[in-house]
Amino acid sequence: MMAYKYIALIVICLFGLSAKGQYKSPFNNKEIKVDGPQYSFIVSGHFYGDGGNKSCFPVNTLLANLDWINGSNAAMLVCLGDLFKDVSNDIPNYQTSLFDKLEMPLVNSVGNHDLTDNIYQDNFGETAFSFEINMDIHIVLDTERDNGDINGEQLDLLKEAAVKVEKGNGGNVFIYTHRTIWKEAYDEMDGIFEDNTQSIGGTNYESEVLPILKEMGLKSHVYLFSGSLGSAPASFFHFYDKDNNVKIIATAIRGLPRDAMLHVLVNEMGEASFITKSLTGEKLNPVYYYDVEYWQTEVGTDPFNWKLIPYYIELMVTHRFFWYGVICTSLGFFGVLWFRKRRKKRATLSST
Repeated sequence: MMAYKYIALIVICLFGLSAKGQYKSPFNNKEIKVDGPQYSFIVSGHFYGDGGNKSCFPVNTLLANLDWINGSNAAMLVCLGDLFKDVSNDIPNYQTSLFDKLEMPLVNSVGNHDLTDNIYQDNFGETAFSFEINMDIHIVLDTERDNGDINGEQLDLLKEAAVKVEKGNGGNVFIYTHRTIWKEAYDEMDGIFEDNTQSIGGTNYESEVLPILKEMGLKSHVYLFSGSLGSAPASFFHFYDKDNNVKIIATAIRGLPRDAMLHVLVNEMGEASFITKSLTGEKLNPVYYYDVEYWQTEVGTDPFNWKLIPYYIELMVTHRFFWYGVICTSLGFFGVLWFRKRRKKRATLSST
């Protein structure tokens, strides 16, 4: 298998990226272009920031660092979901402030804020797909579909990648998701990611996805990126599943001093390395520093700011899910009253 890889690297050096599997971004119509076996890409999630961003623009820390992103020589910028805060309103401002100014393709693994009706799909197409850069396989998944389960064509994307790796036709495997669908598979992660987007009742990650990743991990390096962090002590989380040879990284920005992105570098031998890049000038550690122990120690250590209570209340009462709950509760309450009244009336009639 190694001989085939070296031959492929020589071909890549001579001819660059093959047309097969090439990706063209639906956001700015730019194609991935790689000259030679080395390339890099930038990855993070939650590009709208947090709920306090009412501007219909991407988060300020992202826009402030567009010069660095464009000058990085990265092959693409990957958003791990929640690209938009409200896709039904944000597209025009995103087009002028981000898409038109970005000098590389943008890839997005959709989050819950990206999906309202079919607006995203009508404008940007499929939400689950794969493409190749050199020998590396990149798989973009939609974890909002099927409540986080990876089924059907999405599971097929993973199986197809596993076949390529088994035949020696695949290098690294990079998988992008929004939700941390892997959290429930690891007991050591109890107590972290408690307030981010999770799947009700768990997912099929451990039962159906992980066995495929383990199979790929026998002959390849598998990297699983996710972008739903919720309240977090850092912009990174790193975990190495040694039993299955799967490296898990979560990363997201929120319009906070801790905001940072991950620059992934793939060298001429196909080996991936990581550089943590602060968007605000803060000093950062290597990505593996932000492991389970770090998170277990740091989560919940920030003092609660009581002055923010009115702001949190405003966020709650202006969110559509709050009003869905109010409506459902009201219907249930009046339904019970109506049922009791009807039963009482029947009892009265039967007694007479």
